[in-house]
Amino acid sequence: MKKNRILIAVGCALCIAALGAFTGCSNNKNGSEPVSINTSETTKAVEQTESSTKTGAEAIMQSIPITSDNAKLQSRTVTKDGVLWLVQSGSSAEFTVSGNNASLTLAGSSGIKTDEAHRPRYAVYADDKLICDAVMDKQEETVSLWADTDKTAVIKVMLLSEAQFGGVGIRSVNAESSSAQPVTPTDEASLKIEFIGDSITCAYGVEGKFGDTFSTAAENFTKSYAYLTAKALEADYTTCCYSGYGIVSGFSADGSKNEKDLLPDCYGISSNYADYGTDWDFSEQCDFVVINLGTNDINYVAADTEAHGKEFTNGYKAFLQTVRAKRPDAAIICTVGTMGGDDVYKLIEEAIADLGDEKMTSFFSPSQSPLDDMGTDGHPSKKTQQYIADILTDKIRNLLAK
Repeated sequence: MKKNRILIAVGCALCIAALGAFTGCSNNKNGSEPVSINTSETTKAVEQTESSTKTGAEAIMQSIPITSDNAKLQSRTVTKDGVLWLVQSGSSAEFTVSGNNASLTLAGSSGIKTDEAHRPRYAVYADDKLICDAVMDKQEETVSLWADTDKTAVIKVMLLSEAQFGGVGIRSVNAESSSAQPVTPTDEASLKIEFIGDSITCAYGVEGKFGDTFSTAAENFTKSYAYLTAKALEADYTTCCYSGYGIVSGFSADGSKNEKDLLPDCYGISSNYADYGTDWDFSEQCDFVVINLGTNDINYVAADTEAHGKEFTNGYKAFLQTVRAKRPDAAIICTVGTMGGDDVYKLIEEAIADLGDEKMTSFFSPSQSPLDDMGTDGHPSKKTQQYIADILTDKIRNLLAK
């Protein structure tokens, strides 16, 4: 639903790390182990210099841009001026780094200039261990991965907040190495899922509490049903999701039509954020598409059930046809209901029936329970997100078994 504002402080904890341990940044807001961070407002260009000699080979400091050739990219990304920008919920780059004194040089988008409650949040993982979780507030930042030791580790950098608050860029991976290719991509999964949705898919407020107002510090895609489903199925994913967006009307408290916040208008672009308004090429192949839309249309549809209901059905059908054109072989699963929408779900069923596509199915997602707590603005808690993921995972497994 639409965003209110609150300042939730997120920072990086500093500590002394044992020699050879992973280092980075952490706000420690969820009990993650605090580790050290090495940051700078403006990082000097990493020069290739002699370092040490190992088994006869000369190690030099290398500064390596991240691209689709040396990293597995999940969800939508944009390369601009040599920087790989993570621009959608869950957009990530995953790669193996080998070498000594390894670090990342990251970049902040223009989103860092907004108020603190609406700046992009990101995370860095080393061998699946969270070493950095922060809200980006600098134009450039260096995150140390390890120092004074020779390591090989899988590194993942992920955007935790959503597209409309800007992205986080990866300028380079820096490491002392004698290898010609110290950065290599991890393997792609055999299964890929596309998730299209609104605030529920973005995990809006999942780390907040009912009564809080919105902050990106409480938005964490790794606690979204989408990420949890992909993880359970060992699948790769791609996303297109925006809080407050609908099919024919974005969120409107009074039931008036909000034509500004429509997901179909965003589906064909990498992000609606001004810095990255490029067309998306849909080059990735998807086995499944999950559409979780209609929650923000509820009040508009309810204002005139007959006329607006027909408009919604037609709009939903048109969007399904757009998705089918982009994903010709995918099974498409449509859902709504976590935050209400019984009447809207019936309209979704009508749209699917009218198209007669045998690879399109739907299910009503059970409404969240106050007993499971609620996040910011009454959005799903971590427990509810996991419940949705469990149901969706079972449905996809059943379809795979057929």
